[in-house]
Amino acid sequence: MAVSRIRRWRPTTPVITAVLLAAMPLIFISDFARAIQLRFCVMLLLLTGLNFINGYARMSSLAQAGFYGLGAYTAGILAARLDVPPALAFVAAPVLATVAALVIGAASLRLRATYFTMATLGAGYILYILFGRMTGVTGGPNGLLGIPALSVAGIEISGPLPMYVLAAALALLGVVVAYNFERSRAGRALRALGASEPAAVASGVRAFRLRLFAFALSGCYAGVAGALETFDATFVSPSSFGFLTAVLCVVGLTVGGAGRAAGPLIGAALLTALDELGTEYAGYEMLIVGLVFLVVVQAFPGGVAGAVGARWPRRGARPAVARATEGSAS
Repeated sequence: MAVSRIRRWRPTTPVITAVLLAAMPLIFISDFARAIQLRFCVMLLLLTGLNFINGYARMSSLAQAGFYGLGAYTAGILAARLDVPPALAFVAAPVLATVAALVIGAASLRLRATYFTMATLGAGYILYILFGRMTGVTGGPNGLLGIPALSVAGIEISGPLPMYVLAAALALLGVVVAYNFERSRAGRALRALGASEPAAVASGVRAFRLRLFAFALSGCYAGVAGALETFDATFVSPSSFGFLTAVLCVVGLTVGGAGRAAGPLIGAALLTALDELGTEYAGYEMLIVGLVFLVVVQAFPGGVAGAVGARWPRRGARPAVARATEGSAS
């Protein structure tokens, strides 16, 4: 019996993430490697948040880059311009990004398909324009300078390794929260809503409220990622939060496997690698991204994680709509 249980056991996404995040700084120890590792954590947070709305709810949002920038600028402006303690500025970043997501979601989530995607694209673009045009507050195209190092209770968190430890801890926490949400009643209801809205609504799922909650979660994760980016670089520029970043987030999640717990992990690794290739092959980044996207989508329509999941399905798995009928989500 014990041997049978061992054979059936497979590591969960949080376990794989924890092992990966713990192993990376032990294998690659240079400061340059630390910067890449921290970038991976930031991308993992962005894609994990995006997976709530693009993966589970199956609604294509292009606003993640805008929320990412809002979190980054909130942390930077509060710490550099208003002399707010860096720790408090860090906490305020995801709070404001969540509020913005609630406002934008309330205005756009009743739209469907392409109309919702265009609404989120417009919202993200408006935020991007504000980052570049509000020169007196954001520094405009030249960026925001003078951001102090992050400190908590008088203890400064700066330098490659301390910042990576913080980023890894937050990324792992984000993965654990998303993994448990997916298996909760609300998570099952959200997946059912993405699979078949009429069936989910007939089962008692409150569609608009649940989608708004998922959209707010995506904004919260992006706000945390933005705050990390700000206090790591101690500089914020609007060029990091434009249309290209929004598209890369969607591509990374799609290739990794939208709607799968491991999808953001695979997508973050891909985007981090592509970011490094972009520095080596300047001017060819979008060509490389396009080729990777076309090849993977043709070979694995459900993404890499979807292909792996189809080969090794979870024991006892049932369709999302059937699982949602066990109870409605408020």
